[in-house]
Amino acid sequence: MPRQNNFLLGHGERLTQRVDVPSGGGEKNPPYNFEAARARIATRMAAVASALRQLPDDASPGGQVVAVMTMHPRYVSKSDFPTDLLNTLGLRAVGSRTRTVRPEAWGVQKHPEAAVTEDIFVTGSRDRIAGWARDVSTWAPTHRGAQHLSHVEDVAEFSAREKLRMVPTDRTEGVLEVVLHNAGDQAVVDAFIEYARRHGAQPIADRRRNVKGLTFVPVRTEFALAEQLARFSFVRVARPIPTLRPLRPGITRTVRNNAVTLPTDGPHDTSFRALVFDGGLPNVAVTALSPWVTYIEPAGIGPAVPELQDHGLAVTAALLFGPINGTLRRPIAPVDHVRVLDDATGTGADLEYLDVLDRITTFLDTNPGRYQHVNLSIGPNIPITDDEVTAWTASLDQRFAGGNSVVTVAAGNDGDRDAASGLNRVQPPADAVNVLGVGASDGNGTTGWRRAGYSCVGPGSSPGIVKPDGIAFGGSDREPFIVLAARPGLVTEGIQGTSFASPFTLGSSIGVRAQLGTELSPLTIRALMVHRADPAEHGRPEIGWGRFESDAVRLITCEDDEALVVYQGILPVGEHLRARVPVPREPLLGNVQLSASLVIAPEVDPEYPGAYTRSGLEVAFRPDSTKFTEYEDGRRSAHPQSKSFFSSSNMYGAAEFVMRDDGHKWEPCLRHTKTLRATSLNNPCFDIYYHHREAGMAADAPQPIPYAFIISLRAPRIPDLYNRVVRAYANVLVPLRPRLRIQVQS
Repeated sequence: MPRQNNFLLGHGERLTQRVDVPSGGGEKNPPYNFEAARARIATRMAAVASALRQLPDDASPGGQVVAVMTMHPRYVSKSDFPTDLLNTLGLRAVGSRTRTVRPEAWGVQKHPEAAVTEDIFVTGSRDRIAGWARDVSTWAPTHRGAQHLSHVEDVAEFSAREKLRMVPTDRTEGVLEVVLHNAGDQAVVDAFIEYARRHGAQPIADRRRNVKGLTFVPVRTEFALAEQLARFSFVRVARPIPTLRPLRPGITRTVRNNAVTLPTDGPHDTSFRALVFDGGLPNVAVTALSPWVTYIEPAGIGPAVPELQDHGLAVTAALLFGPINGTLRRPIAPVDHVRVLDDATGTGADLEYLDVLDRITTFLDTNPGRYQHVNLSIGPNIPITDDEVTAWTASLDQRFAGGNSVVTVAAGNDGDRDAASGLNRVQPPADAVNVLGVGASDGNGTTGWRRAGYSCVGPGSSPGIVKPDGIAFGGSDREPFIVLAARPGLVTEGIQGTSFASPFTLGSSIGVRAQLGTELSPLTIRALMVHRADPAEHGRPEIGWGRFESDAVRLITCEDDEALVVYQGILPVGEHLRARVPVPREPLLGNVQLSASLVIAPEVDPEYPGAYTRSGLEVAFRPDSTKFTEYEDGRRSAHPQSKSFFSSSNMYGAAEFVMRDDGHKWEPCLRHTKTLRATSLNNPCFDIYYHHREAGMAADAPQPIPYAFIISLRAPRIPDLYNRVVRAYANVLVPLRPRLRIQVQS
C-alpha cells in the first residue's frame, strides 16, 4: 500500500485504562543528624538576623523582610518542601531560584561533587526571624518543623548585590526592570514605588505588570542608585530593561527581485485562522495579499517602519507559501497579521520591551480562544538564564497553558555568539514551555542539513530543558529562504533567520489541521510535530528534538512497516493511566523500534523558576505483561516489571547538563526511541502518572490535565506491519483520513 494511504491511527485512548500503582520510595538518610543540623542553622541564623537588623525601615515594608533558605540537593521535591518549618516560624515562601551547590555532607556514599538545588525566598517579620535565630538552639527533635532542619543546607541574607544583573557601566542612567516578589500583596508594590521615589529614582508605576507572584516595575534611574534600589527587601532582581531583537534586514537579505504571480484561489480551509504578531505589512502587500491576510493595527500604536514592514511581510509569506520555489502554492488558511512594532522599536526606546508585549497580551486577552495557530518571530534581545523568567515568557506560558493553541516562536539569531558565557542560548519567549521554540537549519533538503550557524542553541531552563524544541529550514548563504518583498511591487528575495523557520513550522501544523479538521487537538498536533522531528546525528543542544517535518502529508501518514497511534484525552488525578501499545496478532520478528512522545501544557509559577511547571510526568514502560517480580517471601508484584524508557539521561544527557534530582519528572514534553528485540514485547504498555504541585509544594486541589501521547512501532522485517495493526484493532483504532488533500512542502 502506498504511504499516502497509511494514515495515522486515531482513538488510541480506547486502549487506556486507569490503574492504581503504589508509589515506591521511603525514608532518606539525612545528610546531617539533628544536633549537627540544629547547630549549623543556629550559626547561620545569627548572621542573618544581624544583617537584617541593618536594613533601613523603609526597605522593609511593615517590618517584613526576605531571606534565602537553601535546600539540600536531596530534598527538593514537592514532598520535601519545608511547609511545617515555615508555618512554625510564621514565615511564608514567595519564590525560589535554582543554584548549584557543594553540600558539606550528603548522607549517601555515592554522590556528585555538586548538584542543582533550590533557594527558597522566605518572608516574615524581622522579629520572627530574630526569634528563630534566638530559639532554634533549644529545639528538640519533636519540635514541630524540626525534621526539616537536616534538609536545609544554608540560610542567608538576600543581599542587594546579588540581585543586580548586568547593570551598565558605559552610561550613567536609563531604565531598570525591577522584579518584586509581591505574593499578591499590593502594599509591597506601593511601598517599593514610594521607596524608589524617596531615593531619587522614577518608577513608571502605570507600566508595572503582575504575572502570578511577580510584579515587573520599570524604573528610570541613575545606575549608581541600582544597589540602593535593590536593598528593598522584596526586590528579586534589578536589570536593564531589555531591548527587542534587531531584525537586521541589511545583513540577512540577498536581493533577487524576481516578479511573482500570486495564486488565484482563496485559502484551502476558511474554518479557522492563523495569527502572526510582527512588524506590519507594506501597503502594496496589504492589498495584494488581502485574499488570504487580514491586516490589523492596534489602537495607539506608533507609525510603521519600512524595515519592520519588510520583516512582517517576509514572515507572513513564509507562513503562507513556505520557501518559494517557482510557483506560489495556494495558502492553506487565512492569516491575521497584527502589527505590534512601530517607530520606537529598535531605537533603544525605554519602554519598547513593554509596549510590544502589552500589544500582544492585550490582543490575545480580547480574543480568547479564537486562534489555534500563532507565530511570534520577535522577542527580547537577551539569552535565557536559569534562575529568572522574563515577563515575555511568563505572560505567554500563562495564556497558552491548557494546550489550545500551537504556538511557534523564533529561537533567535545569536547562535554564533560566545558559548562559554551563554550568549548563544535561545532567546525569550522561545523558552516558554507551552510553545514550540524553533531554530533554523541551513538547508531544505532531506539530507546534508545542519543547524544554521546563527541559530540559537540550548539548553533551555529546567523544566523546559529541550530548547529549541526543534529546527526548520531558515536559510543560509548557500541556500537562502526565498520570501516576498515589496520593491515597490511584490518580488522574491532571499533571506535567512529563525524568524522564517518559525512560521514555516507553523505552516506544517496548519496543514495537519486543514487535512484532519478537529480530529487532533492543537496539543496533539504539537506532540505530532515533536514526534516526527528528525534528529539525524546532531546533538540535542543544536537542534532540540530534531528537524521538524515540513510535509503535512508525511506528518499524517506512515510507512508500510510502521504504525503510528494517537492517544489524546485527560490524565486523571491520583491514578496511573495505562496505555497499551498496539501490536499485531502475528509474532514480531527481529529488532523493532518503539518511539513515544508525551506532551502536556501546564500552568506555571514564574516566581519559582526551578519549580516552574505545576504539572509533570512520570512514565513506566512495561514491555512484557507476563513478567512479574517474585519476592523472597513468596509475594508477587501487582503489576508487570517495568523498564526504563523516558529518563533524565536520555532527556538531555547527564554529562551535558545537570538537572535537579527530580527535574525530569516536571518536564512537560518527553520523547524517546528505543530499539528492542521483538521477543521482549508481550502486550506492552506505558503507565503514565501526572504529578502536580503549586509554588513548589503539593497542590491543594489538583485538577485533571489534557495530554497528547504518540506511539509508533516500526518493524523492518515485517513489510506490512501497518496493515497487520489495522486488522488487529479494526474495531478500536480508526485511520484518520484527510478531509482534503494538500501539499505543504515547497
